[in-house]
Amino acid sequence: VGLAHTAGAYLRPCSALPCSAATSMIPPPSAARSASSVTAHGLRRTLATISAVAIGDWPSAVDNSLLRELVPDESGKPPQLSREVRGAHYVSVRPSVPAPAPRLVAYSSEVASSLGLSAETCESDEFLQFFAGKVPEAVPCWATSYGASFAGRYGGQRGDGRAISVGQVNGLEVQLKGAGTTPFSRRFDGRAVLRSSVREFLASEAMHHLGVPTTRALAVVASGDTVQRAWYDSQGRERVGLEPGAVGARVAPSFLRFGQFELFYQRDEPALLRALAVHALGRDFAHLRLQEPEAPLSRLLVLLFREVCERQARLVAEWLRVGYCQGNMNSDNSALCGVTLDYGPFGFLERFDPMHCPWVGGGAEYSFGRQPQAAAINLSILSEAWADLLRAVATEEGLTRAEADEAVQQTREGVSSVFVDAFHATHDEHNRRKLGLVSWDDDAAELWTSLFGLMATRSGPQGIDFTVFFRSLGDLTNDLPDGGDGLAAARAAAIGGAAEWPQEHLEAWREWAARYWGRVGAEARPDGERRREMAAANPKYILRNWMLAEAYEAAERGDSSAVHALHALLRSPYEEQESADPRYAQPTPDWARGRPGLAFMS
Repeated sequence: VGLAHTAGAYLRPCSALPCSAATSMIPPPSAARSASSVTAHGLRRTLATISAVAIGDWPSAVDNSLLRELVPDESGKPPQLSREVRGAHYVSVRPSVPAPAPRLVAYSSEVASSLGLSAETCESDEFLQFFAGKVPEAVPCWATSYGASFAGRYGGQRGDGRAISVGQVNGLEVQLKGAGTTPFSRRFDGRAVLRSSVREFLASEAMHHLGVPTTRALAVVASGDTVQRAWYDSQGRERVGLEPGAVGARVAPSFLRFGQFELFYQRDEPALLRALAVHALGRDFAHLRLQEPEAPLSRLLVLLFREVCERQARLVAEWLRVGYCQGNMNSDNSALCGVTLDYGPFGFLERFDPMHCPWVGGGAEYSFGRQPQAAAINLSILSEAWADLLRAVATEEGLTRAEADEAVQQTREGVSSVFVDAFHATHDEHNRRKLGLVSWDDDAAELWTSLFGLMATRSGPQGIDFTVFFRSLGDLTNDLPDGGDGLAAARAAAIGGAAEWPQEHLEAWREWAARYWGRVGAEARPDGERRREMAAANPKYILRNWMLAEAYEAAERGDSSAVHALHALLRSPYEEQESADPRYAQPTPDWARGRPGLAFMS
């Protein structure tokens, strides 16, 4: 996939991409169902649709469409033996994590409610034991097989190596992460540590309240034993040591990944590929059948793929809005339903650097500013599996060669046209809101690109904090912008202060501020309206890795209060919170800058 990159314009179509001409068969992205209504609020349903669930009733409460519709492993081999699993979508496997002294670290009452679990249930011993991995035999459990591509290069089978699903309840699949070994553990231990479990719990909850499509976290349970892991010591050296073990419970409409489709395509298992696509159609994209009940499967599959492209575009645009970098963007970390999945080596931008990647294995390919390109590459690889599937379905339906070719072409245009157009439409709108402008045009786009250049290269020796800058810009009033000299927002966000900034940097910022405030003045928008919109687009609080470290280190000592405090803070990231620790709304403190495990991680 050929995609150009600049600091301010992350993604532009070019001649290396397939033709982007629209066709009458597929509606344009603007006419399609809004991805945000499907994914950003995908776990929000009316209470009338949610049935109350008790842990003891879990076996009768589940509705496991995955087990009904997909193919189990029937090899008869031990379910915990690391191996290649062929001819199957999933393996029945039970949690095997030892939990000699489980302790509930935290749970989300919102997510519990979406599952029909009451606060009383969540604070019961029955809940504690279940989500520590002691799942009753009557509850079906499974792990799925999938492959992975690394920046477009296929890497073979991966699969749920430490995540075990324990049911689909009230339309949500529930997984235990760190629940023990499966055939996909690749000879690792299948465990999770408290540090990583707290990270995922707080990150997914933070992203949800930022308005970013994401899996959700139900609970973190410390297991009461230790797990051997390599991590960074106080001197920044990576060492192998023992850490407290844990199990994290997470939920999503589904955990179907790009890599599952890739696996069956690469293995030439067309029946498994087809069954998985039909399952996804009925599970995550059922509205397509409702919209076109008479449509043949080939058309529905084209519509599905193009909606996947639109959802991915909107997802990545949301990441850029809030300064989030996924770190590892391998295709097994891409969810078909368009949510953020697997919080491993992630990080929110602190010092602005479009080429920053918190994962030491990510490099430039997975850096913050190239996330749209990485998503497009994953979609391009997925489109090859989809094209193979479409040709087979077209043959079944008796389509002509020309009709089959047209369906494949429209699938590929999902990447070159739908993804690109949806990304730019969403990203441009986010940028308009972040700057508080009335409209978006070439002049606004040039303001944005110039601003990113300043933030990246004209912000003193230590740079500028992404989140603090935009929030500070929205705090300023029209009558005396930037304290009269155009630098108030930049000074507030300058890491280490702006006293040591070169004079040419200061002058460049003054010039930009004069242009910006000139545009704001010309639009004559009411000051309160502008500031309210900017406050709703630019969070005051993000989950910085040093904040996470303070929380999980306290939890390791048996004190969960810091986890609870952060969880409460991050439920209202756009609001002023007078009781919050003031450090949370300031640039990262000196001790955390550049620290291994915080600024970057393996």
